[in-house]
Amino acid sequence: MGYLLWTWGLALHFTILWGVLDVNFHSPILSDLQSIMPPPTSPPAKRLILFVADGLRYRTFGDEPPPYLLKVMNQQGSWGVSHTRMPTESRPGHVALTAGLYEDPSALFKGWKSNPVDFDSVFNQSRMTWAWGSPDIIPMFVKASKNTIHGKSYPSSWQNFDGNPETITRLDSWVFQQFHEWLEDTGAKVKQLDGIILFLHLLGCDTAGHATKPHSREYSNCLIYVDREIERVTKRVDEFFDDKGTAYIFTSDHGMTEWGSHGSGSPDETETPLVVWGSGVNSSRQRVDVEQADIAPLMSSLLGISIPVNNEGVLPRKYLKDGNNKYGASALLSNVRQLELQVRGTRILNYGYGSELHRREIVLYEGIKTAEDLLQMGEVTKSIAEGEKLISFAKESLAYFRGYHRSRLMFYLTVTWLGWIALLFIKMTELPKSKKRSELKLACDIFFVCATILVLISHRGTSGWRLRSYGLLALLSSWMACRSFTSYSYPAVRGGWYWIAGTLLLTTVMSFGLEFRWALGAATLGSCAMQAALFKNADHRLIWTAIILSTFPLLPVVGSQPRIYFVLLALLIGGLTMMVSKHHNIGNLLKIVELVRFGTAALVCLNFVDGRTFISWLILVSTPLCVFAHPVGPKQRIFGVGLAFLPTLALLSVSYEPLFLVALTAHLLSWPLPTATDSNGPVRAGKKTLCVEDYPKAAFFMLYVLLGFFGTGNVASLSSFDPMWTRHFLTVFSPFTMCTLIVLKTAIPLLMVGCAIRTLAPANLFAGTMLLGDCLSLPVMYAVTPQGSWLDIGSAISRFVIAITLPCIMLVLHYISYPLVSCSFRKFGDIHLTTKQRV
Repeated sequence: MGYLLWTWGLALHFTILWGVLDVNFHSPILSDLQSIMPPPTSPPAKRLILFVADGLRYRTFGDEPPPYLLKVMNQQGSWGVSHTRMPTESRPGHVALTAGLYEDPSALFKGWKSNPVDFDSVFNQSRMTWAWGSPDIIPMFVKASKNTIHGKSYPSSWQNFDGNPETITRLDSWVFQQFHEWLEDTGAKVKQLDGIILFLHLLGCDTAGHATKPHSREYSNCLIYVDREIERVTKRVDEFFDDKGTAYIFTSDHGMTEWGSHGSGSPDETETPLVVWGSGVNSSRQRVDVEQADIAPLMSSLLGISIPVNNEGVLPRKYLKDGNNKYGASALLSNVRQLELQVRGTRILNYGYGSELHRREIVLYEGIKTAEDLLQMGEVTKSIAEGEKLISFAKESLAYFRGYHRSRLMFYLTVTWLGWIALLFIKMTELPKSKKRSELKLACDIFFVCATILVLISHRGTSGWRLRSYGLLALLSSWMACRSFTSYSYPAVRGGWYWIAGTLLLTTVMSFGLEFRWALGAATLGSCAMQAALFKNADHRLIWTAIILSTFPLLPVVGSQPRIYFVLLALLIGGLTMMVSKHHNIGNLLKIVELVRFGTAALVCLNFVDGRTFISWLILVSTPLCVFAHPVGPKQRIFGVGLAFLPTLALLSVSYEPLFLVALTAHLLSWPLPTATDSNGPVRAGKKTLCVEDYPKAAFFMLYVLLGFFGTGNVASLSSFDPMWTRHFLTVFSPFTMCTLIVLKTAIPLLMVGCAIRTLAPANLFAGTMLLGDCLSLPVMYAVTPQGSWLDIGSAISRFVIAITLPCIMLVLHYISYPLVSCSFRKFGDIHLTTKQRV
């Protein structure tokens, strides 16, 4: 199969990946929306101070509230739980807080630090905003501002996960110090101005949670310090301005798990505290829960500024003072009108400009007019009731128009994917070409041209490119498959039906394994029986190692509790295996080097040696050099790859991950070589044509790929990683370096599988693995939905992303594994000796 086919397949994989996310979570941001004027009456507050304690979960806050905020909750203000959405990361959390919208998943691929899309926020709508905090958060608002936001950040090197209390406290103390300096230098100049926001981003709790976990004393002390400084800020502001015109909001962008991570959808990560007090705030003393996006219209209403244009939040009216119901009703109607503009804009995006008003828009328009008339007549209570009913209908209508074309777009994506699977299957078979099907080819071309014209005509009224592009892509993919189908002759299928049935059953069980890890253990056990029947003269260790491998998906997910003794056990097993091995032709010098690497890694894991300076990095960099020092034979090189990567994986592990690599390596070493004899006779190592018996082998390697990812974790392993995994390499917060190390940790078992595919299997089995992987992802794409709990939504997205990208990752690993299985220092020595002999 040529490079053009692989290029086309790679492009389709990324297109389907983006397409499914685009269909279900299309960007909610509409350009050119006008702002809705705020209520005409005087706003409750002239200025607002927003405290965001990054990474503070509600459970820790609620179990033992700090003294000053507890006093505020009981005597002065309102409080509750702010429910966040996945992914529970800093950038999407702050966008939801200040803009009232939930970003589309495309931001995941562009990084939270950059601005993947321009968005409006309360900071833009304010007269002026001053912000202080982390260099990961403050710059994104300054870049998106309309010259209304002034921000300062401390150096990124301050974000250190070494657990030092002074280092943690410095992050927040700098922010409070900057605020007090601003009050002295600039406060008098804005004393009479309204619409002012002061944003204090406090990263101490997040850093303490990552370094020492949320149940630690450092985490609690950080919260107590923040509470004490907030009390100091409140007293000084009230004395300085002396007009009772300041409102205060304390909340968090996301929570944190017991083991110090965030990104997933557990209650500890999605429940954050919310405390509101000051000018215009109701003193309810009762818990009132809100969605995180609801805080944006609350801030706008307190200050009397326009709500951000793409806001999806609903004004939590119970947080506004009871004696100002008329203003609350006006603010609620502004919220409804702002949502009605989004409904209209989304309808135009789907139906096109010039289309007629939808009945939903008419109901909204008439309802708004009724609520406004009731408010003018003094019927405030009825106006509020009408507004609350309208705001629910507006959000429902917004969801309706956003999902209007979902079924049609998903149909186009399905046709596209089926066309690629059919094309891949046809190309894999390498059947003889037919010379008598020119009429079918012509008919196929004519049908494609007619269908293209029909798609363009049927979608001419819609604005944008989505429908037309997806429709044309589906036609192109199906045309390529049909044209390829008409080019070959198709003989009868060779082999037994039982292998096809077994492969389908194994693939089905693997599809369940994407959601339930234990199913992968069952699939591994099922593969034992198939391997015993397929490889008649196989090594008996193949079955036993498969049984051991099947136990790992049944173990608890790595991450919640360190178990260093498992890491040390794996290093011990690897070292002893290397010493007693007599079948892999390992020289004494190489054994000494490997023993030094194993021993050093053990000392670093035990914290007897600090590896963060250069030792851990030296072990990492020396890994490929040790691989190249091993013999090039298939079994010798697989043994060498597993041996060389084991110390590196140990330094990135906290539990049984290295034991999994040992078991996987042992199992792959038990596989028969391509020239061995199985039930079908000799297997030629270069054959291109797939027979029926080859598909179970492809299913086995697909199972190894899934085990490589799910063997020690679940779908949240990457999105909710623990910085403790990289503790032996660095403690300073460096997202790129940390992400690279975590990806390397995940890739090491996959590299082993890639090396095994290249050395132990014919080249066609890799294509078969890709085919099964693509078939696996077809039903998973329909599990992605914007409905249901956000934990379910996030898990469905993760499963789909893993299923759709694994074949592409395997394609990359197939080529990356080439130097790992072929390069050798011994070859260079042989070349040198040969040259010397010739001379």
